[in-house]
Amino acid sequence: MYIFPLLWYALLLTAAVYITLKSGHLPDLGKLGFYGVLLLAVTVFILWLSSRTKRVGVIGGQLVVSSYFREERIPFRQVERVELVWWYWRRLVRIRFWAATEFGETVYYIPKWASLRAFYSDPAKELRHLISEEQSLAQWNTP
Repeated sequence: MYIFPLLWYALLLTAAVYITLKSGHLPDLGKLGFYGVLLLAVTVFILWLSSRTKRVGVIGGQLVVSSYFREERIPFRQVERVELVWWYWRRLVRIRFWAATEFGETVYYIPKWASLRAFYSDPAKELRHLISEEQSLAQWNTP
């Protein structure tokens, strides 16, 4: 969640310092043209994605959503939908909530070992199964 954005911004900073030291002045972004627009678009996308990606776990009928700085437990009944993100297939899961939480109405997470498990498991399907199983058991546990 933090490693790739950190590497990206470190690469940008290193390139800017290198160009500045080599040419004696700050880089002229106007000369980059299409590549400058592409660089800006990728940077904004990485900033957006890294700000929305959270750490998600399951404990006793609740999702534990964490940003490493704060944590919130969200009951399964507040989950509206769990789905895979088409542009990062089987590696990024989107969770939508019925009402806004401390982290907003939508949370993204990358399951542990997603790159290795992507070919034989569907993390969104697994989470949907856990939620439906818990909700079907909950109707029997109410007094």
